[in-house]
Amino acid sequence: MSAATITSITLATAMTAYELFSAAFSVPRDPRSPAYKQGVLAALKFRIEGRRILKPYEAGTAEDDAYYAGIAEGHAIWRRTQAESAGAA
Repeated sequence: MSAATITSITLATAMTAYELFSAAFSVPRDPRSPAYKQGVLAALKFRIEGRRILKPYEAGTAEDDAYYAGIAEGHAIWRRTQAESAGAA
């Protein structure tokens, strides 16, 4: 593993799931439901802390759809952070 790769991994994982979540939702943006936000945080915790992503809602409900949309954003936030960290190295 190269030094640049190690540096980018270190920079990205130095931020906690809560810090990335707060950064994403502390700027003006479209409002999101609690289930959506829960999904974002679940994905970030999975990426950073290795926590399993739970399935808290019944399939086919609006909450379940919002939760999984939030998971998609959480993964996107993580990938963007990784890319930005790699660019900073």
